[in-house]
Amino acid sequence: MRADAVPQVPIEGCAPVPVTVNDDDRGCLFEIFREEWAGAFRTVQWNACKSRAGVMRGVHVHVDYDEFYTLPLGRVFLALRDIRRASPTFGNSTGFEWSAADGFAVPVPAGVAHAVFFLDDSVLAFGLSSYWKAELDVIGCRWDELAPSLHWPVESAALSERDSEAGSFDDMLAKYEALSASLKQRAS
Repeated sequence: MRADAVPQVPIEGCAPVPVTVNDDDRGCLFEIFREEWAGAFRTVQWNACKSRAGVMRGVHVHVDYDEFYTLPLGRVFLALRDIRRASPTFGNSTGFEWSAADGFAVPVPAGVAHAVFFLDDSVLAFGLSSYWKAELDVIGCRWDELAPSLHWPVESAALSERDSEAGSFDDMLAKYEALSASLKQRAS
């Protein structure tokens, strides 16, 4: 791991975690998760997302699970914004370039809006603290609405239909707060 590659993330619960890359002339064994790592949590589902250079995934935000991002192959730009009103870092945002060679993983708690722009063909692997449910994976905004202070490395991107039709940041925040309140009410 390159010490200079680990960014300072000003969002509660998103501190990058060093990972072990065992590299040799055959390739590498990339440790993507250990429950003992800072920011780790019990995972019940793992996913891998392979994307071509120029693809943007997000902005999305989850109400019912945390994610643990690892990047075993490629290079991306990761953008995050804390929309949890009770968080001490509410409103903070950051964006940074991240390469598999950097040797870290990033926890992304529920309530942290996130987008990934794929700078190179890449594989993003991520663990979830609860099972994915399509009916709850409905909150997002346009990538260029996430935070005015973010300096994206591009002016356009290849988007899914969902992401190209996403609304404003304010709409996303209102939907997140309404769905979060509804889930809390159902749980009590």
